Amino acid sequence: MAVSQHIEEQPYGWVIVAVATICLTLAFGANLTVSVLVEPFEKEFGWSRADISMSYTMATIGAAIGGILWGLLFDRIGAKKIALVGALALSSTMTLISFQSSLQMIYLLFFFMGFLGFGCLFTPILALTGLWFDKRKGLALGIVTAGGAIGQGVIPYIERVLISSVGWREAIFYLGCSFFVILVPVVFFLKAPPVLTVSNTNAKLSDDNHWGISHTISIPWITVAALFCCICMAAPLLHLVPLGMDIGLTPEAATSLLVVLMASGVIGRLVFGMLADRMGGLRAYFLASLGQTIMVFWFTQTQSLMVLYIFGALFGFAFAGVMTCLIICAREAAPLRMVGIAGAIVAGMGWVGMGSGGYQAGYFYDLTGSYVTSYGNAALAGIINLLIVAALIWYKRRQQTVLQPV
Repeated sequence: MAVSQHIEEQPYGWVIVAVATICLTLAFGANLTVSVLVEPFEKEFGWSRADISMSYTMATIGAAIGGILWGLLFDRIGAKKIALVGALALSSTMTLISFQSSLQMIYLLFFFMGFLGFGCLFTPILALTGLWFDKRKGLALGIVTAGGAIGQGVIPYIERVLISSVGWREAIFYLGCSFFVILVPVVFFLKAPPVLTVSNTNAKLSDDNHWGISHTISIPWITVAALFCCICMAAPLLHLVPLGMDIGLTPEAATSLLVVLMASGVIGRLVFGMLADRMGGLRAYFLASLGQTIMVFWFTQTQSLMVLYIFGALFGFAFAGVMTCLIICAREAAPLRMVGIAGAIVAGMGWVGMGSGGYQAGYFYDLTGSYVTSYGNAALAGIINLLIVAALIWYKRRQQTVLQPV
């Protein structure tokens, strides 16, 4: 039976939103620094794009494994201590990458960036934010995840400008130091919501959730969908900048494509967050997935900068909504006592999809000398995601019909 799990929203929830937005801006931006390291790594070391893309894959594997661990710990110890570990790890791994010339060491550091850095900041902070809100949960999570979209556009652009000025080593070192100065103080503003601090034994032991179907069915279902949706989105996120440079754009112009994509993503996350408040997370997720699937292949079909800007804006609007709605779906499908681990499982599989999607894009580029097959594979994964979500919507509606009293 579906329950509202009503939470009395309090003003401090918006402080949590502000802190969470800052954390995700930097965490998402750090993860995508690989996109602007492809060109300098190719020039300095002669590594292939598949090999360089594996750095991002290692970060996503770390985020997937770490997210599950930190999600479990969030349900027991809360977010503040975990987020502090994440702040220290994210800044330190970035500074250490600047000293490396070994691809294996870079892989290892990106793994720990995902495992200890991003993983500690992503799942626990989103779970905490969701627990501070009820009626405006979609809007709150939309704002927070919009920070991720800002970071994925702005941080790589700043890094690209720094690379052009001082080189890639100094660029990533300066970013790591800046992350330490910004992140460490803000995580101390995190605190548990009243729903967890006030005794509510029945709610904490109950299996009730917003969807009204067993979480043992709904969580695995949405987790598989997350895998394919993130394979779809990974190709342009990691390889849009190299694609732009391949058609003759300057590094800064190519990186500006990512900025436009993510700027549109900020709007997308807010819009789809509000849509989720009105129509539910699952239906909003389907609409966002449909948009990104329709748009992803068309990046390979033009060499016009203006057209690429348009495609980037349309794709960014839809893809960003996917990430926001995935988190909302995990929150709606899970009982209160499993908010952290449910979000971690769904996000973890999403990061597996991001890593494999980014790697396949680099691999098929190296194999064919073109991104057409890479982006075609991404579109195919998007179609599979849509079929899974459509089936889940049908099953959810059918179960609710069966359970309705006659």
